[in-house]
Amino acid sequence: MALALAVRGHETVVAGRRRTLLDETVQLIEDAGGLARPAVLDVTDATAVGRLLSELAEAKRVDVVVVNAGTFVRGGIGDLDIGDWSKQIDVNLNGAYYCIREAVRVMRDQRPTGASQGHIFSINSGAGIHGFPAGVGYAAAKHGLRGLIESVRPQAAPLGIKVTDIIVSAIVESEMSASRNVKKLPASVVAHTILSCLDLEGAANWDRVDLSQIDS
Repeated sequence: MALALAVRGHETVVAGRRRTLLDETVQLIEDAGGLARPAVLDVTDATAVGRLLSELAEAKRVDVVVVNAGTFVRGGIGDLDIGDWSKQIDVNLNGAYYCIREAVRVMRDQRPTGASQGHIFSINSGAGIHGFPAGVGYAAAKHGLRGLIESVRPQAAPLGIKVTDIIVSAIVESEMSASRNVKKLPASVVAHTILSCLDLEGAANWDRVDLSQIDS
C-alpha cells in the first residue's frame, strides 16, 4: 500500500515498530522512484501517535492515512489468555482509535484539496462482519473497528474528510500469513483498492469496500 501511494506521487511516511522492516519498505519505494521516510511507532502509544500526526501536519499536510496495524492470536472463548485478549483489543481497536482520532484532528484544519480535506482508510476483516469462533479476541476488536468507523464517518463528512472501511475477507500475502498453505490475495490488490477509492472525483466516496476472492 505504501509503495502504491508513493508511486502515485504521495510522499509517504511508513510507520511501524520494527525499523529494519521500515527501512526495507522505504528502499523499495525509493528504488521505484518514490519519496518515503520511516517512522518508528507503536500505535498503542496514544501520545506517540498524536506527536507523529502533528509533526506531519506542521511540516506539510496529511492527505491519506491508512490504519493497518494489527495482531492475531488464535483462541476460543474458553481458552484465549486474558493477556492475548487485551493485546488484540489494544492494537486492533485502541490503536486504530488513536490513529483515526489524530487524523481527523489534523485533517479538519487543513485547506481542502478538491472536495476533500483528506481520506482515512481502515483495513478491516471478514471477522469484523461475521465473527470468528477460533479467534474471539480478533473478531471482537474488528467488530469494534467497524462500529468505530461507522460512528466516525458521519462526523467526518461535514468536515470534508472521507472515511473508507476496507473489509478484506481473504488471507493477504504477508509475513503473518507466510506459513499458511492457503490461497492468498496479493497485497497489491489491497493497494489497488485504495487507489481506486482515491480516484473518485469530488465528494464521492466508497464508505465500505468488501474485498474477497473467488475460489478456483
